[in-house]
Amino acid sequence: MEKQSMYPGVVLVASFTTMLLGPSLPYASGVIHVALLNEFQEDVTMTAWMGSLFSCMFALTGPIASLVINVFDCRTCVVMSGLLMMTGFATSYLVTEIRILFLTYSLIAGLGTGLAQAGSVVIIGYYFPDKPGLVTGISISGVGLGIFIQPPLFQYLMETYGVNGAFLIIGGMTLNACAAGLLMRPPEFERKRTQQAGKGQPSQRKITSICRDLTRFRHVVSNVSFIFFLCSVLCFSIAISTEYLFLPDFFIKQGSTFQEGAFVISASGIGSIGSRVLIGFALTDEKIDSATVYSAVNGIVAICTFLLPLFNTSSVLRIVYGFILGLYTGGTWVFLHTLTLEILGLQDFATGVGATLFSCGVGYLTGPPIAGAILEASGSYYSVFLLSGAMFFSTTVFGFLSTLSKRTLPQRGDLHLNVTIPNKEVAAEAALIEASIRTSETTQTPSECCAANTTEATVMEVLIPTTDRKQKSK
Repeated sequence: MEKQSMYPGVVLVASFTTMLLGPSLPYASGVIHVALLNEFQEDVTMTAWMGSLFSCMFALTGPIASLVINVFDCRTCVVMSGLLMMTGFATSYLVTEIRILFLTYSLIAGLGTGLAQAGSVVIIGYYFPDKPGLVTGISISGVGLGIFIQPPLFQYLMETYGVNGAFLIIGGMTLNACAAGLLMRPPEFERKRTQQAGKGQPSQRKITSICRDLTRFRHVVSNVSFIFFLCSVLCFSIAISTEYLFLPDFFIKQGSTFQEGAFVISASGIGSIGSRVLIGFALTDEKIDSATVYSAVNGIVAICTFLLPLFNTSSVLRIVYGFILGLYTGGTWVFLHTLTLEILGLQDFATGVGATLFSCGVGYLTGPPIAGAILEASGSYYSVFLLSGAMFFSTTVFGFLSTLSKRTLPQRGDLHLNVTIPNKEVAAEAALIEASIRTSETTQTPSECCAANTTEATVMEVLIPTTDRKQKSK
């Protein structure tokens, strides 16, 4: 019993370690961006596309990560992430043509960061459904620590071993995510879901799994509050990706050294660590409305971004701006997961995380190229940060709109989301399954044919939670 009660703490440490090794890497994209410009002497727009593609992959691959989690489990998802990151960075060591880095660095390594992000977040939601804010804040503070460590580490490795040598060393470091993933033992909720999906014949399991996933996705996209929240996440990701990609180069162009530009990002990591932990503690108070605080902190960082020229007068003020950036944006990542859980509930949490990360990935993919085009058209770096500030302000607006139709869960401990499915729809799904089984009846034994009589009951188990069926029977 004692080991079981302590094991969630082991999972929390594993999640923290995975966040440190994987999802924190995109925050060093600004330092890598400068190094790639110096190494390959390509134009800013194409190099920005490479950085934005790598930065967005940790989020754009959210639906893929959700599929891996729903079909297998979180442990498998995180172990795969370590293998992909190692493969992507290690093969980048051999690359001499920048366009090939789109495949090795941006796509393969980026996909690994996405699987690491989703697997680490979802496993925390499964193990700690009653305290998602506090525990998620502790877990993703690993990203904050990574923001502090990764930029100067990349800068040192690139100056010492070159860009290719730095990629090889980082690939070896990211392989340690496999060890952290192996510690993420599936919780009872995940084991029961896997056992339920494993019942019946192979064709029956496949169709019922598809029905379950489609039902969850339909419920998620029909939630108006969640759609507003996704729009807010999109604006936030455009703003934050633009900031972290262009901020080091902006300060270097204003007279800072390469080391000072990297340290500004490290200063944001210090603020981010504090923000993630403090926001996590704050969310343990039920009187604090998560959506309101989420909107407020993004409004503050929007104002600071508009005032960026005032921070560009000295090295100290530049570092102060980096700290403020991390302080008011780091906690937003805690809200992304806790608000998803509050709006959708635990039953649709994995699907919701995938949708949230996908929206975030679209912003990371499109933000830097748009900002790069604005920079080339205007010739002024400040116009880039005007775009970023406007997106932070839009994040605030959509965040408040998401509260208008927000559904409040009855209790925090409720693990199921009540979904009403008409009997006609259940019968239709059962008919589809029976039709698919009839096609293979000639090869079935009599005992296998008897399983077809239970198809409608199987669909009822998948589409309607057990608690709802008990209430209806009463």
